[in-house]
Amino acid sequence: MMRNPMLAALALLLLGSSGPVAQETSPGRQKTTPGSGTPRTTTPSAPQSRPPAAKPAGQTPAETEAAPKPKPLHETLRGYLRQIKGVRLERPDKDPNTIVTHYTASTGETFDIVVIHSPRKKMVGLYSYAFGNVAEARNANDLRALLLNANEALAFGSFFVDREQDIGLKWSLRTETPITFEAFQTVYLGLAAAAKEYGPQIADCMKGKAKEGESDSTAPPPRDDEGDGADSTASPKVTRERRVRNPQ
Repeated sequence: MMRNPMLAALALLLLGSSGPVAQETSPGRQKTTPGSGTPRTTTPSAPQSRPPAAKPAGQTPAETEAAPKPKPLHETLRGYLRQIKGVRLERPDKDPNTIVTHYTASTGETFDIVVIHSPRKKMVGLYSYAFGNVAEARNANDLRALLLNANEALAFGSFFVDREQDIGLKWSLRTETPITFEAFQTVYLGLAAAAKEYGPQIADCMKGKAKEGESDSTAPPPRDDEGDGADSTASPKVTRERRVRNPQ
């Protein structure tokens, strides 16, 4: 009977000593977990040290080089003119913004129309000088009245008289918005139609005072020094080409 109480006391001593040991060892294992994880948190930050956006920065110049440059307007206008039936172009002048054209109507009449792009004024002007000089008119008052009435009736273009008294027909297009082929062709053919309609009436006002060379009545005073052996209309054309740069 005495052994049993002794064994029970020994068992209690053994069980009581195992509890604290377990409590001491378990916290020790938990402390090692955050300690061992601390170095791992530094490794993911290594990729962040790489320079971001390096790839897009290299793509920007390539995209800039690949972007097509806009075509100059005078080249676009030459392309338009080549598409209009009956138009013949002269070789480019020293000034590429000046385009000299010859239009032949379906009925055979021929008109010189000069197309000028003025970047400073943001304008494209179409001009024709196929009507002669006011000083050669039989009645200048009747001629001016005819031109005023024509300007009231014209849908495209208007007549004017420049500083040297040459009669011209003009129409302007603004370049703030793109000029389409349809719009350009309509204005070009409209200007040619106006020249065809009023050319004979203006010629009637010229008759009577013109001298021997009546067929050459549209020529300005003979001050051309740029003749290159071309036909007789080449020199007046060059002179009018100068005037048309600043028609008024």
